[in-house]
Amino acid sequence: MRYSYFNSIVSYDDKYVLYNSFSNRFLLLVEQLKDLLLHHKKSVDDLVAVHPAFYHALKDGMFIVENDRQEVEEVKKISKRIDLDTAAYKLTINPTMNCNFKCWYCYETHIKKSRMDVEIIQRTNAFISTIVSSGTLKVFNLSWFGGEPLLYYEDIVLPIMQHTNAECAKHGVHCTIGFTTNGFLINQPMVDDFKLLNVHGVQITLDGHGADHDAVRYVSSTRGSYSEIIENIKLLARNAVPVTMRINYTLANIHKCGLIVHDLLDLTEEQRKVVLVDFHRVWQDKEEDQEELILQQVKTFRNFGFSVNSHYLPNNVLHSCYADKKNSATINYNGDLFKCTARDFTTIKREGYINESGELIWENDSMNVRLNAKFNNPPCLRCRILPLCNGGCSQHAIEHAGEEYCVYSFDEAEKDKIIIAKFEEAIAQ
Repeated sequence: MRYSYFNSIVSYDDKYVLYNSFSNRFLLLVEQLKDLLLHHKKSVDDLVAVHPAFYHALKDGMFIVENDRQEVEEVKKISKRIDLDTAAYKLTINPTMNCNFKCWYCYETHIKKSRMDVEIIQRTNAFISTIVSSGTLKVFNLSWFGGEPLLYYEDIVLPIMQHTNAECAKHGVHCTIGFTTNGFLINQPMVDDFKLLNVHGVQITLDGHGADHDAVRYVSSTRGSYSEIIENIKLLARNAVPVTMRINYTLANIHKCGLIVHDLLDLTEEQRKVVLVDFHRVWQDKEEDQEELILQQVKTFRNFGFSVNSHYLPNNVLHSCYADKKNSATINYNGDLFKCTARDFTTIKREGYINESGELIWENDSMNVRLNAKFNNPPCLRCRILPLCNGGCSQHAIEHAGEEYCVYSFDEAEKDKIIIAKFEEAIAQ
């Protein structure tokens, strides 16, 4: 037996967390056991005579593995199996690149007169009919993005949702629909449609509490949007439509983010369970992070019965990004094809287009380039958290092709933070 490549030992209070990123198993060790393990790291079989119970616990948790075990190859196989799965398809549609707000940090280029025309709608519906009737599909996920997708709800979004539901029902495919929206335009008739048409998730962003939000997202110089968006979040919750309230924080607004909870307290206990609070730092905010301050805001929401995602805990192999998967595509309003939605949608950067028959045409071998982009970065193949991070997503891999990189800037302390966060999440369950 040998010591696993994917082990980490991280100090935690007066003990040590032993973690294996492949098995996702933990052992909490006193210092003597930690020292014993490190002493026998190159000859772990000797441990069976010294401390048999410890030896078998290490074996059960895959902290020690067979000498000939190809751990990196096993990660590759799992990644390929998941990314090439044909049982599910995720289609993202940008009905427009226009938006009723212009947030300072938004990476998208807003195009005022952009909207999906009748021809592109017909092509999109033709593609949906083809993929849903393929016979291999069990789940079809339709996701709305943009731009603000609800700007043209009646003309574009609703007809495609109705078509998707009808096709999925005809072919026995499970249909799920989601929205990424600023939430300002949601109303009761829309919510009634959502309940009928398998909308299982709506992500709505807030930029802090009250005035902080209104300084970023406003209708005019005298009218903000915070109050309307809060009311629409509650409207969704009261209608049992799951909503993720994404709070974009900076070091300037995080101090008041906990106050948002007080504007949601007229929701019942059951209605609060429909709302997931998700903290995300605005990436352009370069000030030094204050973890304790963020955790205080998280605790506030949890104390009032809301579920909260407070950390980004990567799981990029078992739960890889939608853009990594063969069965995913993003159709822009003009028929251009993309995989990743976290980049701008300019035609020069497109990866293909949807043709007159509703067939997706991937240009320049872009699909195969993406599917083969991972596992080409030498530092990743030597990394203790490869089964978690995997070098980020395929977009990271493509953008760093030919160079050595690390999404954590080769900072081992940042990797340790991930492990401790995962451990604390595990013991809290």
